[in-house]
Amino acid sequence: MYSSHIYAINRILTQHLCLARNSEQSSFCTIFGKMYFSQVTLLLLLYIYVADGVGINGLGNVYRYFLKEMNSTGLLMESDTTSIKSNWIDLPLDHFNIKEKRTWKMRYFERLDMWKPGKPIYLFMNGEGPASSAFLKTGIMYDLAKETNGAMFLSEHRYYGKSMPLNNSNTENMKYLSSRQALADNAQLLACIKSIPKFNDSKVVVIGGSYAGNLAAWMKLLYPDVVDAALASSAPVLAKLDFYEYLETVSEDLDEYGPPGCLDKVSKIFKRYEDLFSTDEGIEVLKKEENICADNDMRKEENRQLFFLEKASNFMYLAQYGNPDKIYSYCEDQKSLLPNDRDEFNPVWNKKNNCFDYDFDNMIESIREIDWYLSWTYQTCTEFSYFQTTNSDSQPFTRNVPIELYYKMCTKLFGPEFNEDMVKRGVNETNRLYGGLNLNVTKVVFVNGQMDPWSKLSILEDLSYEAPAAIVPRSSHCRDLFSDRSSDPEELKEVRRYVKYLIKRWIGAGEYRTL
Repeated sequence: MYSSHIYAINRILTQHLCLARNSEQSSFCTIFGKMYFSQVTLLLLLYIYVADGVGINGLGNVYRYFLKEMNSTGLLMESDTTSIKSNWIDLPLDHFNIKEKRTWKMRYFERLDMWKPGKPIYLFMNGEGPASSAFLKTGIMYDLAKETNGAMFLSEHRYYGKSMPLNNSNTENMKYLSSRQALADNAQLLACIKSIPKFNDSKVVVIGGSYAGNLAAWMKLLYPDVVDAALASSAPVLAKLDFYEYLETVSEDLDEYGPPGCLDKVSKIFKRYEDLFSTDEGIEVLKKEENICADNDMRKEENRQLFFLEKASNFMYLAQYGNPDKIYSYCEDQKSLLPNDRDEFNPVWNKKNNCFDYDFDNMIESIREIDWYLSWTYQTCTEFSYFQTTNSDSQPFTRNVPIELYYKMCTKLFGPEFNEDMVKRGVNETNRLYGGLNLNVTKVVFVNGQMDPWSKLSILEDLSYEAPAAIVPRSSHCRDLFSDRSSDPEELKEVRRYVKYLIKRWIGAGEYRTL
């Protein structure tokens, strides 16, 4: 299982590829041997980017959502950016093929103004989206760095943002996009940083949110000599073909936190959609009511399926990013029951004609035009699936979003070989490589929000004393990764204190004897 990773480690240690822009780092980033790698104990923070679950193919950009919230709530108050620098590092295109000699440049950011000798280094590792230095200014990584005099780094995932090894418009070029390659990228970045003498004694934990939370836990699994500890927040570590449990959890949230009759109200709305689609006259009524583009043929099965998925995604958004009060308000107010104010990329919105375009082929072309969207869809088709369907009777959204819709997306976007069999193989291989819900790790803490649908694929019970799990009551996706706010529930603040206590204890940093 780990033989190819041993090769990757050896390659990391013997190649002269650490060509950072920073002059000091450039002079020391040639890796000479195992003496560096055995000393590598950095605090790696794998943060927010995830299989989002609030749009077509389970996508939405978590990064954009959190940036919006940070700005709207004043969390990004710090205006001084002079202490944050942007760098690049040369990395192998393929860490696991000795015959492949090509390299590419990965972007990363650094902030060292709080660092003191011997203190930890935090690497904030993005997932499926462009990296932003904003996460060096607030959040749990920033708080930890401030409390422990740590250095902060932030890396960008291959095939996202400006870190593009090859053009992703060609499917053949995308075969180098995988979580396994991304993990090796960051292992090499850490080895490069650790080769700088002043960082020789620094330590490492990994923390991340959602997909990046997976990466945090998997870094500790595959590179235990690099990473000392990890926080995996809202991490769906189990790849799953048919993720029908997602909408079951949305249903549970509506039932628990909505006013009396909320779930029944939602069910009636979706049943009405289904009834209207059964006749040509009903389709015309629905097209007018829902502002569906006039040229959309809603008699086509895949177009109707897109409609139901997009409508359900409004409620997915509530469960994943909302709170009990927001869910109650949406269910109580009929006018706001179907919110369309989400500030994110929506592949079915036609800006030119100001209407909702549920044409399947048009949606495919929309995805092709957005780099991060195309790249993440590729990863779901080849590694994770995470396909949110309505294949359950324990949800109110009817059964009009089958898994076949997603298979069709994969095939249409990437070619006929990207079919059901390939998706199944990818899911099986991912769970075989990483262990699914049976991760063999220590010094990793798994945190999930009780409301978060992604928690169904995460670690909800302690794996061991050194791999504990924490559930935040009445909380949603990745909330523990924010800094404390006065309006936060005390249970959420307590979990953040607990996480910081564990990390400090595991790396021997700061005051950690009491919570």
